[in-house]
Amino acid sequence: MFTEQITEWRDSKNKIKELEQIIKETNYYWIYRWIENNLPSYIPSFDDSVSQGQYDSKKWLCDELKKINLKSFYPLHVDIVGSWFGFPLIEMISKIFKIKQIDLYDIDENCHRVASQYINHFDYDFRIVQFGDFFERKQLKRRHVIINTSSEHMIDIVRMKKYYKDYPITPLLVIQSNNYHNVEDHINCVNNEKELIDKNEIREVYFSGKLTQPLYDRFMVIGRW
Repeated sequence: MFTEQITEWRDSKNKIKELEQIIKETNYYWIYRWIENNLPSYIPSFDDSVSQGQYDSKKWLCDELKKINLKSFYPLHVDIVGSWFGFPLIEMISKIFKIKQIDLYDIDENCHRVASQYINHFDYDFRIVQFGDFFERKQLKRRHVIINTSSEHMIDIVRMKKYYKDYPITPLLVIQSNNYHNVEDHINCVNNEKELIDKNEIREVYFSGKLTQPLYDRFMVIGRW
């Protein structure tokens, strides 16, 4: 009996070691370790960024976005507004589109520091450029896709519409928000998809829908101004 217990213990220990090795081979493990050593107060934010709820909302976005044929615009130049750490969204969209450049916008300098670690570890063959406040960068530009998965945290991005060139076609917009009004930082929640469409003045709607999560509903619209 004792011998069997020792064998089971050794087997379990070996499985744990194998699992630890698998985890260490992922870029996310090393990002976590960097945050642990350099920005320990951001560990809860990192945990949230790779949580099941965040993964589900990003996968939903990619599942719907890949239904839209953008190949004629390849390679794509993408803006991600309220980018947070940038990942895992960048990893996910890089698997479904050919990318030329991704511009990340976030007002938190520490988010940029974490994103830089991701950029170094993933080492993509397209450019990833970081900027601060999206609403302060008022240069005229042309983009194929604008993504904002955190519009509840900011004013509506339609205010920046005039800074995007509309030739040969206006940018494809992918916007998510939610009805989680109880969070202090959520200054711009919506109660349904139609409200999200109206607030952002989206005239051509390709998709709108709702993803029900334990504490709130997440809404998404894909379309053009």
